[in-house]
Amino acid sequence: MPGKKQHSSKGIFDCPILSVKNLVGDIYLMRMSCPYIAQNAVPGQFINIKINNEFVPFLRKPFSVCRRSEKEGWIEILWKIVGKGTEIMSRYQRREVVNILGPLGRGYDIPPDLQIALLVGGGLGVAPLPFLCEEIRKLGKSVEVFLGASSESELSMVGAFRDLGSEVFLATEDGSLGKRGLVTEILLERLNQIPSLQGVYLYSCGPTPFLQAMMNLSEERGIVGEVAIETMMGCGFGICVGCPVRVRDGRVGEGLFKLTCIDGPVFNTTEILLDG
Repeated sequence: MPGKKQHSSKGIFDCPILSVKNLVGDIYLMRMSCPYIAQNAVPGQFINIKINNEFVPFLRKPFSVCRRSEKEGWIEILWKIVGKGTEIMSRYQRREVVNILGPLGRGYDIPPDLQIALLVGGGLGVAPLPFLCEEIRKLGKSVEVFLGASSESELSMVGAFRDLGSEVFLATEDGSLGKRGLVTEILLERLNQIPSLQGVYLYSCGPTPFLQAMMNLSEERGIVGEVAIETMMGCGFGICVGCPVRVRDGRVGEGLFKLTCIDGPVFNTTEILLDG
């Protein structure tokens, strides 16, 4: 629901795979039939997937809900091959069944006074943003998307944003696609062109140094911002306590940490401190 960050009731589901696509380089997009999650997830929430029925990999793996269709009952996730689990996933076939836990965590806020949403993804941090973009566009609000990566082979989902009617700004460190440089640089250029930042909200996801830059920018420009943290979340619902994040104003006895899996993965930029 727009403007809310409520937990949806989670469940465990056996979900048939509808398609697996190699988008670019080592990046894959998988669509699964899962009507409950498709109808109840909010942007920024994630699912935990049981990779296979063997002991390796042992833990479930977390993936943002990238897109969903409430009507058709499917969800999509995006990943890059970085280890054994994601390599196994790249070999999934249509009609195979995967075991999913979700929807999990807290998602992005979409406040009533939002006028312009700036969505910023660093590398595979693009994953939760198509879902968020679609929900904001349904409200008739303006969405501008800024995507950055080391090279063209690390950029994905560009067409998904354009299909939703959003302008997309691209940056690659090697200049192979879009402007040569960092995505933060093209974001700053755009911010300098906006006469008033009233009603402008900054949403981002990506690696820790990138998110720290987004938090700094949000504070410097006085923009309300939210960041989605990328980290391992073994259980997904707070039992293993393996995904702590420091609270900015935490005091002894009042809680020095929050858990990414239940208090996040989306946090307001004023809530937390990032390490690294």
